[in-house]
Parts: sequence; C-alpha cells; structure tokens
Amino acid sequence: MDKTIKQSIDARKAAYASSFEIDAETQKKIDALFVEIEKLGEKCKNAGEFEAEFSKSPLNQKYMDLFTEIATKSATKNAVKGAAVGAVQSAAEQALRNVVPTRAAVHQRAYDEARRIPGVGDAIDIGEKAGYASHLVKLFKKK
Repeated sequence: MDKTIKQSIDARKAAYASSFEIDAETQKKIDALFVEIEKLGEKCKNAGEFEAEFSKSPLNQKYMDLFTEIATKSATKNAVKGAAVGAVQSAAEQALRNVVPTRAAVHQRAYDEARRIPGVGDAIDIGEKAGYASHLVKLFKKK
C-alpha cells in the first residue's frame, strides 16, 4: 500500500481513538471497518485515487455512520454520568449539612457547656448582668 494512503487511513482511525473512549465491542466494529478500508487502499495507486474512491464508496458512509453512532453513545454516557455525579454531590452536600452543625449551634453548645462548670457559670452570669446594667445606664444617660 502507498505510504500516503496508509497515513490517510491511520489518520481516520486515530480520529476515533482521540475523540472517544472506545469499548471492546465498538473497537471490533472499528477494526472490521478498517479492514475493508485498507482493502480499498491496497487497490489504489496513490492518495488522490484513494480519496476519490473512498469518497464515492459505501465505506465513506459506513465510516461516518460509525462515527455518529459512537459520538451519540458517548454524549449519552457523559450526560448520564454527569447527572449521576451531580446527584451524588448534591446528596453528599445535603448529608454534610445535616451532620455538621452550624457555627451558631457550636457556639451555643460551647456556651452551655461552659455555664455548667462551677464558678465559670457564675462568672458568665455576673458578666451578662454587668453588661446589661451597663447598657441600661447608657440608655438613661441619653435621655
């Protein structure tokens, strides 16, 4: 087979591999198609003749149909995969929100625990009462 014909065929074959993830079943279809394409290439004298023959051959349509089939499967697979990943992420985020307490809840719990410690609870009470008294004094001074 002419070197440039081989390059042309190899470029078409590489288009599948570089564009899609190919499973074993699809690879068999690709290999079978390229056996036929290579037979056509063997019959041609140069790349120009090969391209002309390939473009009017039913192999060209088979090549395009297989490309379209693989692209459709790939797009569907990616859409389903994307939806599944999105659903899992959403569920994980919701579970995290349900399990991890808010900052305010953590602060309230720490405050409640501190108030239970003898002496500390009394100091907190005194501090709160002093703060409230200071607030009242400021209010009455303004009037």
